[in-house]
Amino acid sequence: MTSNKNNLLAYQFIAGCFAIVYSLTILLVLIIPLYILDGVLKGFIAFSFYQLKIGDTLVRIPELEKAVSLSLPITLNSLFLLVLGLNSVTYWVYKRHNPLLARLMFPTSLAFIFSTTFFYMTHTVYIGRVVESLIGECVETNSAGILILGRISMEISPLANIVLSPIPLLFLSILNAVVATMWVLRTYERLPP
Repeated sequence: MTSNKNNLLAYQFIAGCFAIVYSLTILLVLIIPLYILDGVLKGFIAFSFYQLKIGDTLVRIPELEKAVSLSLPITLNSLFLLVLGLNSVTYWVYKRHNPLLARLMFPTSLAFIFSTTFFYMTHTVYIGRVVESLIGECVETNSAGILILGRISMEISPLANIVLSPIPLLFLSILNAVVATMWVLRTYERLPP
């Protein structure tokens, strides 16, 4: 019985560590600015918020507002997975196995595969298009003629190059789901009928 309990505790610890690492990675990606704009329009754009200014006036862009609201479910899922991971490791420290944590972590980890896909879709559809449209000359045409306001330049953060490739985060989310699945299968295998 002791070796079975130790195996379950090992699965619990590994699943908890993967959950903590993956959820913290996603939370960092949501918070750290991916694009920094300079010129006529100054500010930054991250997944979960943005701040753009022309002079002292804040600029609101509807597509970025949608991206911010679409990042909320990903943020909540990350926070929930972080809490589950911290609880799993805490229970491991006290040498206690909690099957409820396995049952909760399994669907949450599977949901992260879809959240990662949703994450990339949000960037492609909303944030990427806005960033492409903002770069270049800022020209305004009105009844008085053509007014050239200046240029807008963009600097991509080093994190953006890693994050904008879907392979790393998708790989981590699948690995997290596999570990959680192994833990829940071991838990159900050991539970009495």
